[in-house]
Amino acid sequence: MSISADLRRRRPARAAAAALAALLCLAAAGCGDDGDSDQGAQPANAKLSMYAFSSSPAEDATLRKVIDDYNKLGRNTVTLNVLPEYDTALQTALAGGEPPDVFYVNDNKLPDLAKAGALEPIGDKVDNPNDFYESLRQSFTYEGTYYCPPKDFSTLQLVYNVDELAKANVKPPTTWDELSAAARALTKPGRPGLVMGPEFYRWGVFMAQAGAWPTNDDVSKMTMDTPQMAQALQYVADLHKGGFMASPQKVGAGWGGEALGKGKAAMTIEGNWIVGAMKNDFPNLKYAVAELPAGPAGKGTLAFSVCYGVAKASKNKAAAIDFVKFLVSSEKQLEFTKQFPVMPSRKSLAEQWLADKPELKAFVTGADYAKKAVFIPGFKTVIDTLNDGIQGLAAGNKPVPEVVTAAQNAGKEVVSG
Repeated sequence: MSISADLRRRRPARAAAAALAALLCLAAAGCGDDGDSDQGAQPANAKLSMYAFSSSPAEDATLRKVIDDYNKLGRNTVTLNVLPEYDTALQTALAGGEPPDVFYVNDNKLPDLAKAGALEPIGDKVDNPNDFYESLRQSFTYEGTYYCPPKDFSTLQLVYNVDELAKANVKPPTTWDELSAAARALTKPGRPGLVMGPEFYRWGVFMAQAGAWPTNDDVSKMTMDTPQMAQALQYVADLHKGGFMASPQKVGAGWGGEALGKGKAAMTIEGNWIVGAMKNDFPNLKYAVAELPAGPAGKGTLAFSVCYGVAKASKNKAAAIDFVKFLVSSEKQLEFTKQFPVMPSRKSLAEQWLADKPELKAFVTGADYAKKAVFIPGFKTVIDTLNDGIQGLAAGNKPVPEVVTAAQNAGKEVVSG
């Protein structure tokens, strides 16, 4: 598995959100208005195009098989384009007025695409739409409209070296106090017990566990300046200060999974994409997954997902929706996720998916209480400011109040605008 490619699905790209919205607005039919959902007369056998990005050769092959199965039905014909520079290719197609009929939409990109009018709302047009986890439905909802059904999802949980915990007589921690004690017990000279990336899309789990979040639920107000937020940030900063926790880069690793696999940490906090990486890169490592320890406000984690979007400007909307319905049907979604660590976004498939991989149950359970890491158009600048602060906290050169104030101020104009 290419871990960098897979993480690309779960993290925001670096393209400026404002530039993206401007490009899309040029291309989207009826940009800025309510649009017309009338799909008009459709060809008997429409020729559809689909854009996707690659996670791994094996997953690409499975997607092609699923598309072949659809094409054999004889209703429509789909051509798949797996693009290495996905974001650039999609922006160019949308701005040029010739978008793909169906394309992958990262959850954090949904607000910009929806605001620009680039997406046809199809979330409730698939079979049994209420079967999808509510946290995922909300990730693809903008201003009350559910735009597209999630193809699969991932959550963050605690991944640990079984032998190291057993040797240190440490059980998987279930509370913050236990996590601090475990990290301390597992720390060796020059090697921390816990490694995790210094960014919002990792540290955010502690915010959720403390009952904090950068904004209120409808993203109409910044809420960085709360005691709960300060408590969460200080807790993680203190682990770094004590030497019990470090960033992957501090220990010479590219990400948490590599640090765990190379013995540069005994624990990490990562998503279920770690499974493929461990299998390919560190097949002899005995590891296990546990739910993240609960904080003062209880359990908390983040969910990451991708949906199947249908272009507002597509000339084959009915055919495109028919194709998406096929992709997210129970049968095909289970087939698509069965061989990979990504999990089905339909609740009804959880037990079947876990039947031959019960050791991954913690990742699935996280869907019940996961926070969506999706905000509003333009919020990337706030995340960038917060990430800069988090990196300062991890390095020990910024105090919590400074980080809180910077992110709070950075968000005021974005949220009020």
